Amino acid sequence: MSTLRTNALEGMDAKNSITIVAGAGNVTTTNVQGGIAKAWSRHEGGTTTVDSSLNCSSITDTATGRPRHTFINAFSAENSYATSCLAQARCQTGTQETNAGNVLLRTTVESDDSDGDRGDVSIIVHGDLA
Repeated sequence: MSTLRTNALEGMDAKNSITIVAGAGNVTTTNVQGGIAKAWSRHEGGTTTVDSSLNCSSITDTATGRPRHTFINAFSAENSYATSCLAQARCQTGTQETNAGNVLLRTTVESDDSDGDRGDVSIIVHGDLA
């Protein structure tokens, strides 16, 4: 097996796109920058301590089951990113209270859909940074 070591890859036609040959003549062009997460975070529900993260500076406990994750580097616009979240129960992102610099989550209790602080809460954010 061969090993390729490099500090940079740059597409010939577009700097952020490279062509991947997957064998048997299958060729795929992919936008490298668009395909990677720009932010992710993990914390224990009900706390404001970031356990581990990328591009997440802090968590603010705005109310029970309502943690706000603030980004170190903002996204290019309010609607320029998509967020996935996971908690021990249900987790959703708040579209009315989300902007380019942070995202507000809502974690709920499954039995009655009321707001509730849940254990291990994680988010992954894909989009265009400013």
